[in-house]
This record gives sequence, C-alpha cells and structure tokens, in this order.
Amino acid sequence: MGLCLATIRIGAYFVVFIVFGVIGASVHLLFFMSQARLLKWISFFAKWWARVTCLVLNIQVRVEGVTPIKSGSLIVANHVGAPDIFVLGSNFNGFFVSKAEIADWPLFNWLARLGKTVFVDRSKRHQVKTLILEIEQRLNDGHSVILFPEAQATDGADVIPFKSAVFEAAVLSSRPVVPVEIRYHDGHLPTIAYYGNSFINHILTLLKTPRLLSTVTVMPLISSDKNRHTLANKSYQAVHDKHKLTGPHDVSYN
Repeated sequence: MGLCLATIRIGAYFVVFIVFGVIGASVHLLFFMSQARLLKWISFFAKWWARVTCLVLNIQVRVEGVTPIKSGSLIVANHVGAPDIFVLGSNFNGFFVSKAEIADWPLFNWLARLGKTVFVDRSKRHQVKTLILEIEQRLNDGHSVILFPEAQATDGADVIPFKSAVFEAAVLSSRPVVPVEIRYHDGHLPTIAYYGNSFINHILTLLKTPRLLSTVTVMPLISSDKNRHTLANKSYQAVHDKHKLTGPHDVSYN
C-alpha cells in the first residue's frame, strides 16, 4: 500500500514540478526588467506551489495565533524537516532562506532558484554579511523572509537555541520578528517529518505516509531591537516555551 501510494504521488508531483517550473520560468521572463513585480508574482505562485504540494502529500495544516502576518516581517520557526517548507509556504507569503546544499540538489535546486530562495553557506563566515544584506533588502522591499534560526533540523522533541546573526537584518531594516512554532501530530519520536540521516529515506517516508497533521502557532510579533542577540533570545524563548507547553506530538484534531 505504501509503495503504491508513493508511486502515485511521484507521478503526481512530476506533473506539479513541470507546471510550476514552466510558470516560474515564464514569470522570470515576463518581469525580468522589474524586480518588484518579479518578486510579487514569484511569492504568489510559490504559495500555490506549497499548497499543491501539501495536497499531493496530504499534509493538513491548522494555523493558530496572531494572524495575518504583516508583510515585511522576519518569520522565524523551529525546523524539523522538508515538510516545514510546505507547511509554512502554503500559509504565509514570503521567501525562504535555505542552506547552500539545496542549490546542488537535482530538480529541487531549479525550483528553489526560480522561487528566489536566499541561499546561505554557514561554513563560509565571510558570506554572512552578504546574507544579512540580502535579507534586509527583501524586508525593506516589503517582502517577508522565512528562516529556521536553529540552523539544523531536530527530531521534533525540542527546540534548540537560535543563531543570532540573521536577526541583524531585522535590526538594520527596523522590521518586526514573528516567532512561529511548528509541530507534527504523527505519534512518532523522532517525528516522520524529521530529516534523519538520509534525505532520500526521509522523502520516501513522506511519500508513503497516508496523512500528516501539523499545527502552526503564530506568536505575537517582536519589535525590532538594537541588539540582534536580544531578538534571537526572545524569539527562541517564545517558540521553545510554546513547544514545551503543547508537546510536539499532542494530537489535538482529527
């Protein structure tokens, strides 16, 4: 049953990939002279790509808390696995910050580049300033930026302290930070959404899973501060406390 379901989803997603790949390439061609319009339409279609992906994988998302999120916010969330991108992307307009390795993944790298993803290579410390300036520019242009400041995926049991460097972009642009907590209701530890040691096995598990339930909780925004460390700590505390209060696998809906 699981293998059959995975095969059907692979076929369906191949169609999704082609359709949104063509849309993304077309948008880049149509608006290559206008960065503002390009980002606007890329953001629009990226949201629909994430929604269709959730439909194909039967990822059901419930959003709680303070919504809608103001445009031009720095959205920070705990990180578990690949589903985080679909879960957040299907509900919030914004551009993701992703690790540089994804830029080398076949097929995924193409969609990520078409979606104007901001790539970061954390092994090259001299690139951090460039990353901060790029995020700042997106925020100043009125576009939200979504990132995972834990800088690694976790098994869903806890939230680890946030890295503070990227919060400098919120300080420079005087834009608010919005902490977001993601949790999955699959009854497993580590959760099915977790990357684990093999990305291929992770994707295969998702493809074979009949349904994945998740809840996204949006906490009150944190006004920009002169100190990035303060912003990082406040954001971490908000997400960590919410995660501990509810429990990562507390099944609260059917």
